[in-house]
Amino acid sequence: MNSQQIRKYEAMGFDKGQMEEIRQGLEKGLDVSWYTSVKYDWFQMEEIKKGLEWGLNVSVYAKPEISYDRMRQIRKALKEGVDLSRHQELEAGYLRQIRKAKIGHVDIFSYIEEGYEPDQLEEIRLGLEHKADITPYLIKEFLGESLREIRLGVEEGLDASVYAKIYFGWQQMREIRLGLERRVDVTIYARELYRWQQMREIRLGLEEGLDVSAYKSMMYSAKEMKRMRLKMKEQAEREQNGDIQIELLEEQARQATECMVTVSQDKMEAYVTLEKGSGKTKNEIMRLLAKENVVFGILQKEIEKNLEEAEHGTKRFLAAQGTRPERGRDGYYEFFFRTGIPQIPAIRKDGSIDYQNTVYFEQVQAGQVIAVYHEAQPGIGGRTVDGTELPAQGGQEKQMLKGRGFLLSQDKKTYIARESGKIELKNNEITIQPLLVVNEVTISTGNLRFNGSIWVRGNVGSGVVIQAKDELIVEGNVESARLQSGGRIVIKNGVSGGGMAVIEAAGEIHGKFFEGASLTSNEGIYANYVMNCNMIAGKEIVISGTRGAIIGGTAAAVNGVKAHHIGNRAGLLTNISIGVSKAMIEKEEEAEIKLKKFQSELAIFEEAYKKLQKQYPPEVRNGMDLYLKVEQATYIKRKQMEQQVERTRELEEKRSKANEAKMVVYGILNAGTVVQMNGMHWTAASSVKNVTVRLSNKEIGVFRN
Repeated sequence: MNSQQIRKYEAMGFDKGQMEEIRQGLEKGLDVSWYTSVKYDWFQMEEIKKGLEWGLNVSVYAKPEISYDRMRQIRKALKEGVDLSRHQELEAGYLRQIRKAKIGHVDIFSYIEEGYEPDQLEEIRLGLEHKADITPYLIKEFLGESLREIRLGVEEGLDASVYAKIYFGWQQMREIRLGLERRVDVTIYARELYRWQQMREIRLGLEEGLDVSAYKSMMYSAKEMKRMRLKMKEQAEREQNGDIQIELLEEQARQATECMVTVSQDKMEAYVTLEKGSGKTKNEIMRLLAKENVVFGILQKEIEKNLEEAEHGTKRFLAAQGTRPERGRDGYYEFFFRTGIPQIPAIRKDGSIDYQNTVYFEQVQAGQVIAVYHEAQPGIGGRTVDGTELPAQGGQEKQMLKGRGFLLSQDKKTYIARESGKIELKNNEITIQPLLVVNEVTISTGNLRFNGSIWVRGNVGSGVVIQAKDELIVEGNVESARLQSGGRIVIKNGVSGGGMAVIEAAGEIHGKFFEGASLTSNEGIYANYVMNCNMIAGKEIVISGTRGAIIGGTAAAVNGVKAHHIGNRAGLLTNISIGVSKAMIEKEEEAEIKLKKFQSELAIFEEAYKKLQKQYPPEVRNGMDLYLKVEQATYIKRKQMEQQVERTRELEEKRSKANEAKMVVYGILNAGTVVQMNGMHWTAASSVKNVTVRLSNKEIGVFRN
């Protein structure tokens, strides 16, 4: 790129955003003539530029009349091996669903023809992909959010017909679905006139084992219900945790200062105090106990024993003891596959990672019982010393397992694998992903694309493309191939890429070694040895073992780099970049724009919402379609803003970690190694051992470990 080219395009009248896309294209050696037209806005230019970077046939969508969001879907489809050119006149939302449907090997065109909107198509498509048939409940009047609640219920084996009603809003549907998940009696609140907030309070009360009849009346607002529920819960917890102190009553008048009976405040214990030489008989003690209404749990042997000992001194002893109620056993799941498989490979004595002898996943076969639920058991009642019965608290039920790839039997307790594949349990969710197992992938076997996980038992040859929606595990070696994964990529042997291998993963990348490869991970990159590679990691790069080294190439990681050695004695140029990246800055700017947009939109909805509340009393507005729609829109927009606030917070945390990024070298940091941190550069003038390179007083500093 030279200044003459820049001036040429500036003279054509491009704005600042367009010029930035042209400049980036020239820097990357792209044929920018595909988009150097003032007819393209800079968003369109960006989509064409990204297509050129990937070597895609941009002529399919490089047309000014195609909006940037439609371009984006066509570009992503081309990258995924899907041709959307016949449908490019459709809106971006439809293109996105068609693209994802083709990747998921399902057909949604009949639903498009029937007039379903993109948000509805999203749920229909996911239902087809997850083999959750929601067609019996399809009504065009349902919002996409409503269909989502129905789909989730069908996937979890719930009776979605209980709430798949046109008169329920999606929030009401959600509360009923959550109740079914948690095995409570939803018939108590699955009524049209309950607001979803009221439903939630009743559901929470049922989950907590409270008597919701005390506050389930529709006359109570959700706030009042919550106040009553929390008060009941607090009282129940005090009783359950034994917060009521066990104290002895004040001593009663002694009978001739010879004998006294005291009963604890909770009436679970009765004590007898005998003065020395009182001469009381067992029958007299029994009559005294009866007089104090102590009739249960009398300890006959203790009384006899202490009567004898009282001849030698004053005695106070336990004469009766009640039985405390026993809480029933909680419900639990019995799993018939290995859970909790370590995600971290085994570490050898030298600190390197043993990839070959590490198990990464568990397999199941279709029809296999994968889990059985054992219901909670009733408790055992107790009794106080005065004979009062104490009710037992039953065990708490576990909520139903979520996930996909399995069926729930009619007893709602037995979970059966619907398909063969890779199974994982995480946060009460079971996922069975389709697993494609192949012996090897070469030019002769062809490229491989699969909507699930791929397990290659052998090697991957040069010139092939493997795309897995989930994880990709390769047992052998990889040559100059292109590997892409929506999850983790593990290459147990390593990569000899000859400068042509491309490895991209949404999750982590693991491998014994990488040579001559380009690696990009949204998370971390982990290996025992790396040479002449270009690595980009959204989190960290860790090269393990006393021989672990990064030699040549580039390594960029937001949170930092760790290795035993970096560079080599021959001075092979090795570039390390840590800390804030350009992509991070772009995401932060995008997040800020979105947050402001949501705040502005929410303010409009909230103003309309409050205006309607002032204009109409509750009994009128609760039946108004306009009010209900505004309420729902306000809720959705508030949730979107909350999610964006959380996303912004995550980016801020990531920025904070990036500012603290460091490069740790346990062995030798060789001369000539170049380090970049947040826009600053530093070059190792001589080799140093066991050091950490990090920012100090806004400069790059080198410190001994």
